[in-house]
Amino acid sequence: MDDKTKTAAGIAAGLQGMKYDDKRLAEIAAEVEILNDAVRKAAAARLTFDDDPAAFASVMAKEGK
Repeated sequence: MDDKTKTAAGIAAGLQGMKYDDKRLAEIAAEVEILNDAVRKAAAARLTFDDDPAAFASVMAKEGK
């Protein structure tokens, strides 16, 4: 099990109280990586470090449509 899959397993068990088999955990880790990259790219293109925190929610609301 790679580090990303271990992280997904820890989050699923520790925060959500859910357990999955290794295959599903690897799938979840891959899905989260894709989503995380998309959010980071959308935010990086439109936000700076000094922006109001509410601007992030606004960007996500616009990009999520």
